[in-house]
Amino acid sequence: MGARGRLILSLLGLVAVVVVGTAGYVVLTDASVRDAAYMTVITVSTVGFTEAIPLDVPGRIWTIVVIVFGIAGVSVAFSSLLSLFVGGELRAVLGRHKVQAKIDNLREHVILCGYGRMGAMAAKRLRQDGASVVVVEIRSDLQSDLEATGMLFELGDATEEDVLKAAGLMRASSLISTLPGDADNVFVALTARGLRPDLQIIARAELPSTEVKLRRAGANRVICPQVIGAKRIAAILTRPNVVDFFDVAAEGVELEMQEHRVAAGSPLEDATLRSAELRQQAGAMVVAIKRADGTSVFHPDPDLVIREGDLLILIGREGTSTRLEALGCAGR
Repeated sequence: MGARGRLILSLLGLVAVVVVGTAGYVVLTDASVRDAAYMTVITVSTVGFTEAIPLDVPGRIWTIVVIVFGIAGVSVAFSSLLSLFVGGELRAVLGRHKVQAKIDNLREHVILCGYGRMGAMAAKRLRQDGASVVVVEIRSDLQSDLEATGMLFELGDATEEDVLKAAGLMRASSLISTLPGDADNVFVALTARGLRPDLQIIARAELPSTEVKLRRAGANRVICPQVIGAKRIAAILTRPNVVDFFDVAAEGVELEMQEHRVAAGSPLEDATLRSAELRQQAGAMVVAIKRADGTSVFHPDPDLVIREGDLLILIGREGTSTRLEALGCAGR
């Protein structure tokens, strides 16, 4: 039990001493409840005022009992209060309020449920890419790790609606569920989809057979480490140079792979790929375009017209995204 719990118990104990002491004086001295309560309070506080009621031998013995238990209760309460301040529990409570205030001010952030190995790596990468992340984790022993990294977090069960709402679900742009159990991930997806029909949900599947259930529960995308690992191994053996190329591009060291949404009013709107001159102006090559209606065009023709809402998939030199933003192509 923490200092806060001990303080509450000790205060309840003091109240009990006052109540029992008052009742004892009423029974032993036939005093009124008001006088008996006054006598109990001045006895417990040891202020030394004149006795409010005449005391015989039983009354004086009862006074001794009240003094002993009263002083003990006050001492325990003071010790618990001191521990609350010195031990850091009060600072922890105030710190938690500050964290919650930051979460309440977030918009378009990512909620990550489960701070295990996969979740921790995903959170780190998202923050490196500039995304705001709120972690939902049920294990309190991970709190120190979350605080050490400066991560915003909510301690609780991610399958509960109130916990997801406290993490800002109604204002988030997406949710990632990387809980260790497939059943929990299904339930998180189901709960989140029920609260936010428009939310992007990405869920982890431990077993390939769970993918269908997760999609039915509302997940937009399902990641199965077993399947990804198997494909990666096969690709390294059969196309090692291609894998190396895309690794370099994904890391954004020498090359960058980016996706950019064409906003209304962008200088790219209604322009052709040829006239946009993205390769000359930004050092970027458009390898695919995903239309607003969901259709995709791979290796697009130079005379293809760019429309509002198109998602451009590009590969370019390091710093491509910055140069594209300067051209008015809003990144996503």
